[in-house]
Amino acid sequence: MRGSGIVGSVLLAALALSGVGVAAPERQKSPALAILKVAMEKEKDAAALAKALADLDALIKKQPKDPDALYARGWVLSHLGRSDQAVAAYDQAFEIDETLAAASYNAGVVLAETGRQKEALMRFDRALAADPKLIDAAYNAGQGYYNVKDFAKAAERWETASRLAPDDFDVAKKLVQTYVALGKDAEAAKARARVFALKKAAKDPKLAAMKSYVYDQFDLGAHHIYVYEAFDTSGDLAYVYKFVVTYQDKPVGSVNLETSAVIREQGVPFILGMDKPGRHTTLGKTWRQQPAYKVIKAEATKAIEANF
Repeated sequence: MRGSGIVGSVLLAALALSGVGVAAPERQKSPALAILKVAMEKEKDAAALAKALADLDALIKKQPKDPDALYARGWVLSHLGRSDQAVAAYDQAFEIDETLAAASYNAGVVLAETGRQKEALMRFDRALAADPKLIDAAYNAGQGYYNVKDFAKAAERWETASRLAPDDFDVAKKLVQTYVALGKDAEAAKARARVFALKKAAKDPKLAAMKSYVYDQFDLGAHHIYVYEAFDTSGDLAYVYKFVVTYQDKPVGSVNLETSAVIREQGVPFILGMDKPGRHTTLGKTWRQQPAYKVIKAEATKAIEANF
């Protein structure tokens, strides 16, 4: 999940300036937001958070329908590890002020982090409806739908995120995975081209240094497979696709579409190989031209089933 940190200082500034729920000057003077600001500055200090909670509870006792106070209470509770109470406070804030998208979004983050995926999805979608420009809500909703294998809705949410941020690499690669899962080859090819274009134009050192990205992922029996596609396969030994086999979230080996200068000179530039801890083997399957992904996926699947 992206944007997993609960919305904090950015939201505080937005609340103070947006006039959501009340006029901007009133919101800027909100005692709840003043308490929240101090709490965020001391978010690692349990005693400071406990004091902030007590101060917010006193405010809420006087004004039970103050969305700022309830939102701030949710933030403090989430940082005290009281997840259920945090979600309840965020939900109350949003019920009072349905333009307060960050309250629903933050409730979704807390729920997702505690494994309550379907409940989180509802909050992310609700946040996106309240603020159609909230890209992290669109992204995380996409991830949630992908996790529960509703690939059509995942694609819709990530397409929304892509419209909001066309140059976002994370969104671009997620669209590749989703279109591959949906069997939409033309859309997958277009999304893949976008991934490669963003990589080529990268100014971010981390992205510039990236050697591969997750092209696809799927379950195979008790194993989960992550398929990495290399950006550059011109080296002495390169894995065009690397099907990383995991068991209980731990990698146990891989099956690979490999190429190298040596086998290119021999006229059979693509070969199926396998890595297990401390051992690399070839599996005898070769191609003179790079096979379509569906072909290599079928061969890799058979190899995984036979060897893992």
